[in-house]
Amino acid sequence: MKTCALCNIGFSDGVQCAACKGYLDFGCAGISENGWRRLGSDRRSTWKCPACRISSPSPSPALTPEPVSIETVLHEIRDIKAQLINLPCLLESIKTMKEELNSLKVSHDFNSGQLQDFSTRLTGLETRMVTLERLQDSVQSLQSDVDTIKSEQAASDQRSRLNNIEIKGIPLRKDENLFSILDKVSDGVKFALPRTQINYISRVPTYNSREKSIIVGFLNRYVKEDFVAAARLCRDLSTRDLGFDGPSNRIFVNDHLNSGSKKLLNKTRLLAKERDFRYVWVKHSKIHVRRQDGSPVIIISSERDLNKLN
Repeated sequence: MKTCALCNIGFSDGVQCAACKGYLDFGCAGISENGWRRLGSDRRSTWKCPACRISSPSPSPALTPEPVSIETVLHEIRDIKAQLINLPCLLESIKTMKEELNSLKVSHDFNSGQLQDFSTRLTGLETRMVTLERLQDSVQSLQSDVDTIKSEQAASDQRSRLNNIEIKGIPLRKDENLFSILDKVSDGVKFALPRTQINYISRVPTYNSREKSIIVGFLNRYVKEDFVAAARLCRDLSTRDLGFDGPSNRIFVNDHLNSGSKKLLNKTRLLAKERDFRYVWVKHSKIHVRRQDGSPVIIISSERDLNKLN
């Protein structure tokens, strides 16, 4: 007899996680007994529980191979910026040299040797100025490459969450059964959700908060979108409605956004309120804004898009 690592209930037959070595019954593992048998010994030996799949997700394939790493690019930028520090002084020196040269040209007792010396120095300074201007252009180009790489990484991260939802507001309880909690939420929003549609379910920490949200991964994106739509119709859903003891907390069901998208959503909401836009919502992990009924929808993908809210 073994004890399930998720619900702490004893069972005689179940599965074992290859990562944490914990035992789970078939219900908490999110797999049927027949499905487990059909995996074969090789796949069973590498099977991971939902919590371990969340903590060590498979890396998303890169969209396009990059010739250099971000660290290399940033190192080059720092070197170039260090060379640009003296640019104002060099420009001031060039200005001074040109003034001296003009003064010498109009002087009757102009010394030809001095003229040649100043001309040589001026040519050298002008050459350095041209080089530094080219370096400045390189810095801007490299910075643009860094911004593009970061943007692509953020987009790839968000795409990996398209089948996920985030449930907030449900207090953490010892020995809780997340599948049972999800069943209560499904009943609360009047949406029939079979467990066979769940890929994984787990608690994850919330940034800058003691609360831990519940992340649910769906096998079918359309089922996930229908579930979120049903939840949004229940605007006042609370823990008391679902039979939880204690204070009544509002329950929120949303797309699973990464940290960058959440920050952009907060900025969008503040600016929309300031500029009298009535509607801000997230669909397919994209931020949508509309001034009023019948107005065109604006998609906010980056902070630059906030300039569209005029």
